[in-house]
Amino acid sequence: YPRRALFLALGLLVAASASSATVRLRHAANGNIIEAEVVEVAADKLSFRLAGGERVYVVEWETLDLAWIKENSPALWNERELLLRPAEEPKPKEDPAADPFAKETPPADARAILRNLASALADRTKGIEAGRVESFCREARLEEEVFWKAYDELRRDSLPAAATPDKSDKSAKSARSRDNKPGNEWERSAVFRAKEDALRAQAERGQGGLTCAVYLRALAEGGYKGRVAWQLLRFLPDEKRALVERLQKYEVQAGELAERAPTPDGKRDALVLRKLLADLVASLGRVTRESSVQEERLKNEAAALAGRLGK
Repeated sequence: YPRRALFLALGLLVAASASSATVRLRHAANGNIIEAEVVEVAADKLSFRLAGGERVYVVEWETLDLAWIKENSPALWNERELLLRPAEEPKPKEDPAADPFAKETPPADARAILRNLASALADRTKGIEAGRVESFCREARLEEEVFWKAYDELRRDSLPAAATPDKSDKSAKSARSRDNKPGNEWERSAVFRAKEDALRAQAERGQGGLTCAVYLRALAEGGYKGRVAWQLLRFLPDEKRALVERLQKYEVQAGELAERAPTPDGKRDALVLRKLLADLVASLGRVTRESSVQEERLKNEAAALAGRLGK
């Protein structure tokens, strides 16, 4: 049994190396992120202390955002993958007041807020529903060809970095008549109907929608993608709400950090970040169905935040 003994020894070594390691965890249900000191790693559960605390918490892996942890805490993920699953043990009685994810770990500085905000902005929104594209283009006064060119690129931008989709889209041909003249302004081609059918199929597989980060970058960059992103925020209130709620959450955290910052520089950084987020939220609040002017101020504020998130 040399191979089995080797795997067992490797598992014990991994468990020992996990002790006291500091990692970042994200809860699957509410998306809160905490910093924790690992006590013990098992294949079905994780034991840890909150940073600076003494109490030991035990959570099931299934309650955590595993995809996020795999990308942001790869060492912890690899430790879990190497361990052999232990025998089932009776679960201890749960203490309702002992939920370590009830509150997010207070960020240590403005950089920590930006790091957590970047993770939150990677969450995917619902996007436009199949069946609404034609009416949306009418309301937004967009050529459907322009909409699909932008929306296809925004969806590709929303894919994880590891994904490598085929960017060649044979259906992205211009909807023109045989004599190469533009067709009727609202005449819908079979190409666009096929693209909407594909969008419906993607939504059924849970692959539709955009990320909040893609909205932010599109607003910052402008151009046809920025214009379509702005129109989506105008006519799809759920899309705007998803972006605004995330910005507001970290605006509050920046204000709280400014109140407790131990140094003048830390206080200044937190106040600057809070103002940037508050100004961007205010500008997004003016993006409504009734608005008809795309503010340059919104573009500049989105660019400022996107630049800071990229640091």
